[in-house]
Amino acid sequence: MAQAYATRHPDHPGALILCSTAPRHREDRVLDMFERLGGREARDVAGAYFRDTSTETMAEYARLCLPLYTRRPEDPDAMTRALPNANFDLTVTFFRDEFHRFDFRDALARIRCPTLVVAGEDDPITPAADSEDIAAALPAELVRLVRFPGCGHPVYHDHEEGFFRVVREFLGSLREGAASGVDRAGQRGSSAAGCTGHGPVRGRHEKT
Repeated sequence: MAQAYATRHPDHPGALILCSTAPRHREDRVLDMFERLGGREARDVAGAYFRDTSTETMAEYARLCLPLYTRRPEDPDAMTRALPNANFDLTVTFFRDEFHRFDFRDALARIRCPTLVVAGEDDPITPAADSEDIAAALPAELVRLVRFPGCGHPVYHDHEEGFFRVVREFLGSLREGAASGVDRAGQRGSSAAGCTGHGPVRGRHEKT
């Protein structure tokens, strides 16, 4: 959703945070990650769900693959509260259709605002390599990519403190840019190079 908004309306956002996401679905990467984290059975169950998404294949996917999303176990009470409100029809529709079609790789170059990209190195559904693709497609002077070892999907579930520390640093860099006299209104309609006032953000790729 954030990628769609920022690429369709590049003049709107003053900054962007993309956490545990992908510019497109790379099934080869996803299946490799499920196999690394959960073995051949997890790979096969995920592949069956992606090829033939239904409530039946979803049940097996939820049993075997969802626990691999994060390194820290989910709160069972939270899951119990969430399940009655889950829209399974919408989930099935998404995985049958849009999940296989969305592709923002070319459009990402339109983004004109500083962008923080956060990836977990143990994320099976949007592997860290997908975040690297996002960072490579964005204007280099605007992007900061941070990878979290030992974290899954989403990063903040497994390393809440580290994630929000990085977010605060990113937001602080925006305030520094504003204090140095960068006028967002003056950036509208300009090239990405017009955002160079956000110096602390530009072109950084790092691990926590």
